[in-house]
Amino acid sequence: MFRFKISYSTKLFLLIVAILTICEVAFLAFQFSREQRYREDMLNAQLTVLNYQLLDHYEGGLVDVETWERTIDLPIQMLQLAIFDTSGNLIYDNTGIDIANNSPLELQEIKMAIESPDQKGFWVHNNDEEDDDDFYYYAALREGDLIARTGALGHDVGLSEFMRIDRSFLWYAFLIYVIIIAIAYYSTSRMGSALKRLSEFADKAEKGEEIYDTEAFPRNELGNIAHNIVLIYVRWQRTVAERDEKAKLALYEEQEKARLKRELTNNINHELKTPVSAISLELETLLAHKDRLSDTQRDMLISRCKANSDRLLKLIQDILTLNRLDDGADTIQRELLSLRDIVDESTDTLLAKAENVGIAFDVNLPETMMMLGNGPLLLAIFNNLINNAILYSGGSTISIFLQEEDENSYRIIIGDDGIGIGEEHLDHLFDRFYRIESGRSRKMGGTGIGLAIVKSAAKFHGGDITVRNLPSGGLEYTLTLSKGPKQLQ
Repeated sequence: MFRFKISYSTKLFLLIVAILTICEVAFLAFQFSREQRYREDMLNAQLTVLNYQLLDHYEGGLVDVETWERTIDLPIQMLQLAIFDTSGNLIYDNTGIDIANNSPLELQEIKMAIESPDQKGFWVHNNDEEDDDDFYYYAALREGDLIARTGALGHDVGLSEFMRIDRSFLWYAFLIYVIIIAIAYYSTSRMGSALKRLSEFADKAEKGEEIYDTEAFPRNELGNIAHNIVLIYVRWQRTVAERDEKAKLALYEEQEKARLKRELTNNINHELKTPVSAISLELETLLAHKDRLSDTQRDMLISRCKANSDRLLKLIQDILTLNRLDDGADTIQRELLSLRDIVDESTDTLLAKAENVGIAFDVNLPETMMMLGNGPLLLAIFNNLINNAILYSGGSTISIFLQEEDENSYRIIIGDDGIGIGEEHLDHLFDRFYRIESGRSRKMGGTGIGLAIVKSAAKFHGGDITVRNLPSGGLEYTLTLSKGPKQLQ
């Protein structure tokens, strides 16, 4: 569908026109209102003069007021003249209409004459009749106990001429409006060429095209600014190209560092030396004192050899697992399996160990939790988390439940009601070979990389794991696992 594109300079011009039009309309409305008030003030002054004259004639004892009315020098044909006393009694009325029942003291102009310091009042009344939208102008004046009230009918020909607003200022306003519009058009048109050139530059920059600084801009302030922008962008392009080259080199160096780090992990002397040294010492003791050792002492040394041998084997297996996740994740097989079965297998394996320290399992997982994953890696996740809780939590219950499920993933909570750990350890808990209590961890058979395996295995399954201390005590892991590609399920 075709869309009409308006240039920025045209939009700016239209905006100026719109603002100027609003200001012009507001000014004209204000001027008309001001002129209307001015005419009303003039009429009020004229009617007030008539009120003074009317009271003067009455107080002078003249009986023929009608003769005085004919001498009034005003273009108004139908004047309403009346005199009241301060009690509201009608003394004189030239209209012949009885208004005594209309409560003259309630009329706004008379109330103003009675209450105001200058004893004058002026008000415009709308006609109450539905078929007549005319209005009346009334001025009132109080002198002593007498109130004079003079009114003029709005549709009176003479009054209409008197109240007519001078519209000559409209031509001046229109002329100024046209001049400003012309100036705005000239100014925005001069900006147009520079903005068009700058727009073309922006389009090329968005598409990633290479930009040169050879194209000229118009010779004006905006053109100079746009030219400087293009120069800055060209220099930035060159800088980015140089940065990308350096980034490629840095990436290669980073990959090389990662490879060396993994090789270093495979050969951690500190972690391998302890069980090997212990086995060597215990075997030397057996060989050197085999004739002097009792059966109990011999069995104890052999048991220690076995324990350190198992720990060494587990350390090697854990390192191999980490390397496998780091280097060969694409080669690890996945299959459709039940997470509930994995958790049940882990709790069954560790049940006796948990019962020995007085810990019970509280598992609340649906039987239908199916996903694509690697069974040994998923089992390693739950084995490490549950085993750590058994060894270090000091609690009485390990809870495992499904917190949330959507069409793509599961969110599982593994928590205990034990003592928790220090907040300063939480950020490092999944680091390789990080131990909260190094000696105690080794004594319990820990390798220091169990939780690192948990983290890597969770990421391998498209998820993640976080940990926090519970306010009520204990540690809570939040494990997220992806269900896997739908087409494979």
